[in-house]
This record gives sequence, C-alpha cells and structure tokens, in this order.
Amino acid sequence: MTKQYLEQIQFILEKGETEDLQSAISLVSFHLECSEDKNAELKKILDGVRKNIPIPYIIGYTQIFGLKIIINRDVLNPGPETITLIEKTSESIIKNHSVQVLDLCTGSGAVAVTLASRCNVQITATDISEKALSIARLNALTNNTVINFKQGDLFEPVKGLKFDVLTSNPPYVKSGVINLLPGYVRNFAPVTAIDGGSDGLFFHKAILSEAKDFFNPGGCLFIECEDDQDREVEKIAIKNGWKIKERFPNRHKKIRGFRLE
Repeated sequence: MTKQYLEQIQFILEKGETEDLQSAISLVSFHLECSEDKNAELKKILDGVRKNIPIPYIIGYTQIFGLKIIINRDVLNPGPETITLIEKTSESIIKNHSVQVLDLCTGSGAVAVTLASRCNVQITATDISEKALSIARLNALTNNTVINFKQGDLFEPVKGLKFDVLTSNPPYVKSGVINLLPGYVRNFAPVTAIDGGSDGLFFHKAILSEAKDFFNPGGCLFIECEDDQDREVEKIAIKNGWKIKERFPNRHKKIRGFRLE
C-alpha cells in the first residue's frame, strides 16, 4: 500500500506543478515513518498533492538538515536554493569563527534556526511580519535553539548593532508577475514573502546599500536571488562597494545566490 501511494505521489509531482521531487519524496517517507496511521496520512498527502498543495503545507512542516521546520501559510516554504544559502553561510561561520549573525527576512526562521543548530553563534533574526515571527519562534523552541527575534523592516530593528555575517533570502519576485507564478507558490506563500517590487530587486537594493553600516571589520554577506537576477544583483553589489567572492548555482546551473565582502 505504501509503495503504491508513493508511486502515485511521484507521478503527480512529475506531471504537474511541483516542488523539488527528491526532497518531496524524502519528506513524505520521513513523515510516514513517524506516523501511527500511515494509510490515513498517505491518503491525506495524496489528496493534497492532487490539488497542487505543497507537501510541507499538507503535513505542517519541512525538514532541513535533520531539523523539523514548521510551515504554514504565514511563511514561505524554503526551497533548495535556501538550503544552499544555509550551507554556504554555515561553512563561512565555522571557518572564520564568526560570532554575531544577522538573518534578514527570516520568515519561518529556517535559516536562523539551522545556523544556530549547526554553529556556535549568536543570531539575531528580523522580519516585518509578526505572524511569520510567531512561527519562527516556535521553530527555535522546537529545535532547542536561542535566537533574538525582532519585528521590523529590514535593518530598522537592529540600529546601532554590528554583525560578522549577514544572511538573507529576501522577497524577489516582480510584483507584476506574482499572479503568473506556479499555483504551489502563488496560492500558499504570503505576498510579503515573495513581492520584491516592480523589478523584483527592491530588497536587494535596500540591503546592499545599507548593510555595510552594520558590519564588524571583515564581515561578509550571503544573499539569495531569482535565477534571472544575478547580473543585476552583481551590478547593485559593485555599485555599493561589494566584492563578489562566490556565486551559488542551483542544479540547473543558474546563479541563485552570492557571498559578498
């Protein structure tokens, strides 16, 4: 029965609007192992997938580096590119013995919670949405991590503070194309988590123009972008005095993030 359902889920995911297939099936398998009534849970997942509901929104969580990250419609479901952002940021933190970390646009807290779990650092995380921060605080508590969450617009809640590392997965979808996004994004992600203004780069411009005022000497910045924005983000970064230290491609060889110094 389990194999039959999994094959149906995989078929639907491959056929229509979908998340990352490998991650989705892995999450389903993990969820079923932890479920008392596997058949009931499989049916619930299959019914949801048929309606193009992302699996984390069906079961209420996703899994990142072994951590359970609670997800609902108040927050964005982290994608594979955000996993890369976490990996690259944590590598830098450990290598450079960084202490103070700022996560802007934290959403569910997935980045902050995972970094806090993997690295011995003090993390401050901000978001403009109190609903998102409620989920982020719950994720920090669930995963036994201590994070200083602050509500406000970008750097506003951390004025006067300095950090060694800044990381961010900001909204980056052009306002005019939000209604053209796949249903599994458009119908579930809150607009505040995806709307990046008319050119999709409103938050990149704001972050890259202000961030240097919040860095300790030798600090670095990790930021995610859409796969057609990399050249524009580079121009914005260089204009504001940043050096491109690393580019992060996704599995399709598209640049989806940067390490800047």
